[in-house]
Amino acid sequence: MNAEILAVGHELLMGEIVDTNSSYIAQQLAGTGIDVQWMSHIGDDIGHLSDAFKRGIERSDIVISTGGLGPTSDDLTREAVARAVGEEMAVDPDTLAWLEGVFTRRGMEMPRTNVKQATLIPSATSIPNPNGTAPGWWVEKNGRHIVILPGPPREIGQIWEQTVGPRLAEMSGAGVISTRTLKTYGLSEGRMDELLSDLFGRENPYLGIYAHADGIHLRMIGRGPSRSAADKAIEPVESEIRQRIGDIIWGTDDDTPARRAGTLLVERGQTLGVLEGASAGALAAMLHARPERESFFRGALVPGSGPVHAGHEPASVDSNGAIILAQLARESLTADIGLSVTPVTSETGATSAGGVFIGMASDAGTHVATGQFPRRNAEWVMQRSATMAIVELLSALSSNRI
Repeated sequence: MNAEILAVGHELLMGEIVDTNSSYIAQQLAGTGIDVQWMSHIGDDIGHLSDAFKRGIERSDIVISTGGLGPTSDDLTREAVARAVGEEMAVDPDTLAWLEGVFTRRGMEMPRTNVKQATLIPSATSIPNPNGTAPGWWVEKNGRHIVILPGPPREIGQIWEQTVGPRLAEMSGAGVISTRTLKTYGLSEGRMDELLSDLFGRENPYLGIYAHADGIHLRMIGRGPSRSAADKAIEPVESEIRQRIGDIIWGTDDDTPARRAGTLLVERGQTLGVLEGASAGALAAMLHARPERESFFRGALVPGSGPVHAGHEPASVDSNGAIILAQLARESLTADIGLSVTPVTSETGATSAGGVFIGMASDAGTHVATGQFPRRNAEWVMQRSATMAIVELLSALSSNRI
């Protein structure tokens, strides 16, 4: 079976948002034996959209779209599918009752414009959406399938896992699917490919490699007649990967660096204080989001401009300065471990483009790491600096360097 993916919305064509939905769906389909042969971005134009769906069902077994299922006049995916298959939309009473219940539970009156989200065509069934107000459609017409999904990634993930993924796996004969993701830090995508080259290209399990802000992720997709059989297909490849690169694996599946670091700090009975120059509060936001933060997070110092040493303004920040700043965070916030995230500055006080020092200090010792990021914009550098800092902290905790 083959498939194509359509991402809908003018905001995609204008570059206002990045299309992560198509890559997510393609990754999921890779484990079902369904080949993705086309991907397209289409604006909110009824003619262009209906043409895309018509073309899709002429050349593909399955067409999957994301976006355009909102309640407003420019959300046209349903109308486009109806036009493409030559059917009329009508309100489905069961879907409408569900939708009204969603608004009731939220303590809100449902606007009449939302009624369009409860419509169906005769060849469509509703796909439940537990995280939003826009159910999807599953259309079967002349042996072809059209699956339309909402745009928000957090909604797509749960819909896929609960409804779409299992049904597609059954259709393709892939059986039950099991996945396992190993998350690593410290090696490039190219170097990882060199180390694991003989493990790629297999069908069961399928191994994919993906670059993320928190490192390289290795995703295995196993298939089998049962969940245990699918898990068993993954086991030998996971074992081989761990044997080769186990020391750089920091987490699995839904782990995040902040979650893992927080867990380690709680287990060790240690507290953390941070000083953020380069990340400007982004690291504190990550840590503060953890429910166990009161057990380990003492707080953050965020200088208004320039690095701050205890008692004086330095002319430059080098690796020693990063340690001094980590000690300052530790002492000022009465923490067991101090962590500093500061921009590299020259002797004239000028900030290096994208250069960052990560300093750590505790009774067990000190540690410094450096990073260099392309200076796309200030917010991007802040987020990448915070991510690097939390991953470096996790690595230092795991290896008992601090």
